[in-house]
Amino acid sequence: MLAAIQNRVRGRQRCLIAATIVAAGAATSLAATSALADGVEEFYSGKTITIYVGFGPGGGYDLYGRLAADFLGDHIPGNPNVIVENMPGAGGRMAAQYLYSVAPQDGTALSVIVQSVAMDSALGTIPGDVDASQFSGIGRLTANYELGLAWHEAPAKTFEDAKNVDVPFASTGAGSASHFVPRMLNDIEGTRFQVIAGYEGTAAASIALEQGEVDAMMIGIAGLRASRPSWIENNLFNVLWQLSNTPHPDFADVPAVGQLGETEEEKQMLRLVAGAADVGRSLVAPPNVPEERIEALRRAFDAMVADPEFIATATERNQELDTISGEELQAVIEGQMNVSGDAVERVRSYVTAD
Repeated sequence: MLAAIQNRVRGRQRCLIAATIVAAGAATSLAATSALADGVEEFYSGKTITIYVGFGPGGGYDLYGRLAADFLGDHIPGNPNVIVENMPGAGGRMAAQYLYSVAPQDGTALSVIVQSVAMDSALGTIPGDVDASQFSGIGRLTANYELGLAWHEAPAKTFEDAKNVDVPFASTGAGSASHFVPRMLNDIEGTRFQVIAGYEGTAAASIALEQGEVDAMMIGIAGLRASRPSWIENNLFNVLWQLSNTPHPDFADVPAVGQLGETEEEKQMLRLVAGAADVGRSLVAPPNVPEERIEALRRAFDAMVADPEFIATATERNQELDTISGEELQAVIEGQMNVSGDAVERVRSYVTAD
C-alpha cells in the first residue's frame, strides 16, 4: 500500500513538473511573440514605407498603389506613413529590378509589382538576374485581365476583324506586354496589329486612342473601370482579346489569349504570357526582409482589405477588389515559373525584340 501511495505521489509530481514545463514554454512563446510584435512596432514607428510603381501616374498600377498607401499604414504596428513613388521604365521592370537589388531590404520598401514578373523572371528579362520567387508576397489587391481593345470608330470590331485590317496599336515600349503580345498574335493567329511604341503608361495610350492617333491599345479591366468609366458607360470600345487563361465573366465571348494557339508549343507560349492576370495588382517586398516584418505586413494587408472603409473607398473609386493573401500570392508567382524550356525560349524572342 505504501509503495502504491508513493507511486501516485511520484506520478502527481511528474505531472506537475510536466505542466510547469509546458506552462513555462507557453509563457516563453508568448513572451517571444510579444517581443517580436514590440520590435515590429518600434521599428515602424516614425518610419515611411515607399510603394514603388513601375509605371506613370494615372494607370492601374498607380491607382492601386495609392489605394493601398491610403490605408495600409493604419494596420501596421507603429502606423508608419506610406507613400507612392512612380518609377516608370522598361514596362515596369525597372521598378522590379530596383526593388530586388537597390531598395532597402528592411520592410520599408514595397512595390505594386509588374504582373508579368514571374514570366519576366523565367525569361531573365529583368536586369540584374532577378529571381521573382525571392520576392515576398504581401497580398493581391485584384486580379487583372488585360484587354486588347479597339476604339468604337475603328474598323476592327472583333478579333477576326483584326486578321483582315491593319490595326495601329499603342504600346508602352519594347518588353511590355502591349509590345510583344500583339506581335505574338500576329505570328500565331494571323492578326495585323501595327505596334507603335513610346507611350508612357496606359493614361497616355488612352489619350492617344481618344484622339485617333491609334485604333487600339491594351488596358486592364480594373484600370479601365477606375480611369475611363465613361468608355464603359458610353460603349466607346470593342474588346478584341483578353490576356488571360480563361475569359472574364463580363467578356465570356471574347478570345482569351491563353486558350489560343494550334500546336502544343504555341499553347504553352500563350499560356505563359497570359498567366500574369493571376498576379494582377499585387504588393511584394524585396528579398531578405526580416520574417517578423513580412508577417506583420501580410497581416496588415489582410486587415486592410477587410476594412469597411477601405472597401467603400475602392468602390467609390471604381476599383475592383479580388484579393488573395501574401502566402497565396507567393504560391502563384512560384507556380508560374514552372515552364518548359522550349516555350521560354520562343517567348523570349518576342519579349526581347525591339
